Amino acid sequence: MIHPIISGNKWRKLREYIQLAQFNGHKHLISFGGAYSNHLYALSFAAKEFGLRATGIIRGEELNPRSNIYLAQMMEWGMELKFVTRTNYQQKIIPAEVEIDKALVIPEGGFGQLACDGVASIMREVGQSKFQHIFCSIGTGATYLGLCQSAKGSTIHGVLTLNNLAEINEHAERLKINTQQIYADYIFGKYAKQPKELVQFCDAFEDKHDIKIEPIYTGRMFYGLYDLIQHNKFKSGSTILAIHTGGVKS
Repeated sequence: MIHPIISGNKWRKLREYIQLAQFNGHKHLISFGGAYSNHLYALSFAAKEFGLRATGIIRGEELNPRSNIYLAQMMEWGMELKFVTRTNYQQKIIPAEVEIDKALVIPEGGFGQLACDGVASIMREVGQSKFQHIFCSIGTGATYLGLCQSAKGSTIHGVLTLNNLAEINEHAERLKINTQQIYADYIFGKYAKQPKELVQFCDAFEDKHDIKIEPIYTGRMFYGLYDLIQHNKFKSGSTILAIHTGGVKS
């Protein structure tokens, strides 16, 4: 609804970083992501639009710019792609050949206080007083923690999409944000795994509502929400907001 490329929560998380770069003379943006990173996909397009250089540090040295259509598109938009080992990625090591002078390094998924602050705009747009419960998917946790920080009077529910609960709790402690409800029951084994049951749910959801969802983030979130409703976890008449965080369908 915001933009065909910089969709869902992506612009809200990127906006503060783009402004920081512009106000402080940074001409180069560096960030991290996997082979299907919605964050890097949006960042590559935003950098092109704002006339900034961009470098993406990609998890997986076996990959190349033609490994999937999203990496190819990011390269066509001008993002320099650097494929690193999983060990170096985990340590967030930037390859020596990447010029970091005057560059702004954006954490994986755009995570950080700036992203959490940007997420606050969601509640200003929708009017938080309307909803008793607010749902979102959790990747790096920026959207979830941003909602926990900004939404008052609503219970914030986060559906994990990978086994990183300890990391989310560490992020929350570092940013001094109190977490609320987090579900680890809808990961389906591991990040980006797409079992038949989940894919069928996403297809049925799109057929019924004419709203596209993908099985990595939004699909898991809506699957979890439907399951909780079916198991009577909410009182009849409860008002629930489910936030579609955008993203591409792999």
